[in-house]
Order: sequence, then structure tokens, then C-alpha cells
Amino acid sequence: MNATKFFSAATSSREWNSMLLKSSNGNLNIAKTRKETYKKVFSRYDEMASSVKAFSGVSESPILSNQYFNATMASYVRSFAGFTCIERDMDQPTALLYYFDLMGVLNGRDVLPNIGKEDLEGIGAKMSFNGDAADLAQARSFSFGEKLIPGSVLVKIIPTNDPTNVLELRDNFKGRLLSPSGILITGDVDYTSGTLNIQLDGSYDVTDKVYYIAGVQDEPGTPNFGQAIPTTGYANRFQLKQYNVLVTSTPELMVAETNLLTIAAAQRAVGVNPQDIADAKITELYTKLINTYCVNALLRANNSTSYNIDANSWTTDFYDYQSRLDAFKAELIQIDTLLAKKSVKGVAATAYVVSSEMGNWFRKLISDNLFVDNTDSTYINDLLGYYKGIPVLRHDLLDSLAGNTGKYYGLAIHKTSDGQLAPAMRGIFLPLTSTPAIGNYSNPTQVASGVFYQEATQEIVPELIQMFSINAL
Repeated sequence: MNATKFFSAATSSREWNSMLLKSSNGNLNIAKTRKETYKKVFSRYDEMASSVKAFSGVSESPILSNQYFNATMASYVRSFAGFTCIERDMDQPTALLYYFDLMGVLNGRDVLPNIGKEDLEGIGAKMSFNGDAADLAQARSFSFGEKLIPGSVLVKIIPTNDPTNVLELRDNFKGRLLSPSGILITGDVDYTSGTLNIQLDGSYDVTDKVYYIAGVQDEPGTPNFGQAIPTTGYANRFQLKQYNVLVTSTPELMVAETNLLTIAAAQRAVGVNPQDIADAKITELYTKLINTYCVNALLRANNSTSYNIDANSWTTDFYDYQSRLDAFKAELIQIDTLLAKKSVKGVAATAYVVSSEMGNWFRKLISDNLFVDNTDSTYINDLLGYYKGIPVLRHDLLDSLAGNTGKYYGLAIHKTSDGQLAPAMRGIFLPLTSTPAIGNYSNPTQVASGVFYQEATQEIVPELIQMFSINAL
């Protein structure tokens, strides 16, 4: 079997591309990234198969091997991974996932992290002060703390009841503020130290007025003759800092056992081979395991304070069913806001992972034409449907969170549109691989076949998760 060729042939079909795009929430960029990852994974599989002839049932018929390839791809595209994780090919069982933050040179702070809140303090060249204009009736000194560009100093006196009637005072490039007579007593600027001394004339009416004072840092740092460029300030210098996340995969094996007598009896009675059914069920089990690994990674990564939707109050606040649904929809907007504050990048949820009862609240929105059921769902832990186009994934691992709290839980998560960041990472070293059927020499009637794989699912970006709950009515 040439797995690479078969991968290319299979994924060029309209059916496979449609399935992959659907499991990527319709995002073409994410679907293309995942497809390239799978191509690398199966390319390595092909290299191993050519080196070890007994590897993955290569001695069997290509038809059977291709069936397992199809089953593997079906497991990938039907799993939660496309919605919750970034998927990466692993050249080695242990690999590093790299990412970069933009940091400030002088103080080493993360100015623009790959994910999370930015720190823009002190970056802009323009610096300013503001306050009540009455404060300028006495002598005041303002220190910008940086060298100033001559001609950049501006003072505005703004009436609060008429913001369009503004008095503007500017420096004359020589260290003095220019103003009409009767306005200033003092207006001196020291460009080197970045200091402004100012006092308004007592005859000038400062009632109901505010001031705004601005100056621009001399960023190129033009030194005075014979002086070196200062080493302080200049927060506009940056460099990339590389980080990595260590991901370690482990091999796993699932075996389907039966015996020749059972196979013969079943084929005679119902015309099916139990070994084939067992193999298909193991492949289905693998899909469920992927989902469990993904949800467990989300639960491990979550560090958010759960936002509770107090549905109990609705029983007294609202007397009709529709108002309660409207209240639930409004609370989902608040959850998006909390997610955005945490991640900065994640302005809204791209998927929800919910418990069974929380899933019922989403399904109730069918009456508003805001929720569409997934008619292909075959299991409780599956894609439940779409709320306003956003996938809602149901998993019973979240049911256990309720305990005795009387609440139902959900996770709002964000996966970036380019597919490069998500709450968790799924690294694949070896795809789901079939084994040939073998016999037991101690008991000649027994046979067994199975599947093995090597991968890892690991949490990486907790900022992209917001937990929420709702009171049981």
C-alpha cells in the first residue's frame, strides 16, 4: 500500500474535502493546515511501512489496508480536535512546539505576547498631562522624563461647556511658550530634561476649564554636542523572544479478540464476520478517545473563574418562556466579552463544549432559528449542532462537574482563524494503524487483530478558555 499516494488521492475527492472543511467549522485556512499535517503524518507512515514489511498489515491486501486508512481519516475529521486543538505532525516521539512573543529591549517585558494582554505603556512618542485649568493659576512644573523635540510642546485650555472654543499655546523652538498677552506669567521649556514650567496670568479666567499638555519624545535621541545617546527611556525598541512547549507522545494499542468458532457461527447465522465488526468498533472507540483527550486537555488548561448564569432569578423576573431564552442569549454575549478580556485575540467563542443539560439550553434556541441540530450525530459525546454557526460539542465529562452544586457547565473556547493557536495541541507521531490478524498457538481457535497509534494531546493556551455555568431551574 502506498499510503502517501492514497492520502493524496483520497483527500482530493470532494467528499473528503467537504468532511474536513465541516470539521474545521468551515474555515478554509484551518482545513488546509490540518490537511498538510495529515499528509506529513501518512508520509512518515509510508516510510515506516516500506522499511518494516510486517508493519501495519502491509502483507494483507491493499483493499483492507485502505479501509483502515479511510477509518483513520474518518476518526480525525469526526473528532473534536478540529474545533478545540491545533494538530501538528511530530517527527519524533517527543517534540517542541515553538512560538514567539514581542518583548521590550530595555525592561524585558512582554509587549505583545503571542496570546494574552499586551503592555503598551510608554511606547508612544507623544506624552501628555491633563487636569483642571485652575491648577495652572499657580506655578506648576511638568516633567516628561524624556528629551523633547523642539516645537512639539502644546498646551490647550478647553472650556468644559464649549469644547470647540480652545486656547492653544505652542513653544517657539527656543524654550518659550507663545501666547497672547494677559495669558501667561511663565512658560519655559527645557527640551533636554523634558521639563515644562507654566503659570497662567491671574487675570485669565480659568473657571470651568481643563488643560491638556503634550510633548513628543525625541526618539532618534539626537544628543547635544559631545554627549552620548541616553540609555534610558526609548521604550520603542523590541525583539522577538522564542518560547517552546514540550509535547511527549506515547504508544497505545487496542486489540479485538475473537475465535474461529464464533466467526463461523456468526457468518452462518447472520452473514457477517464478528472480527470485521470488532475492528470497526475499535476504530469508533478511537474517535471517542480523541474527544475525551481533547476535553480533558481543556479542563486541565482552564484557569478561568466560572461565570454563572443565574437562571433561578428568571422564574420571578420573567413569566414567559421566550424571555428566558432571550436572557440566555444575552448571557452568551457576556461570556464572549470575558473570553476577549482574557485572550485579547479571542474576541468571541469559536466553539462551545457543554454538558448534557447545558446542551439542552442551546437546543431550546431552535425555536428562534438560532440553533441547528447535527443530524449526523451518532453518540452523546458528539457535535450537538450549531448555535449561530458556532459548533456546540457535547461531552459527559462536563456532567461530572455539576456534583451537588445544582449547576450545569460549559466551556467557551477560541481557535484563531489561521489555525495556529487553540487551547490545546494534538501532536501525531503515528496515525491509527491496523495490524494483521494473528492466531494464538496455545489455542488454535483464537484470533486477534487490533490498531495502534502514538500521539499526545496537551493544553497550551489557557487564555483561550472561559468556563460558564447555569443554575438548574
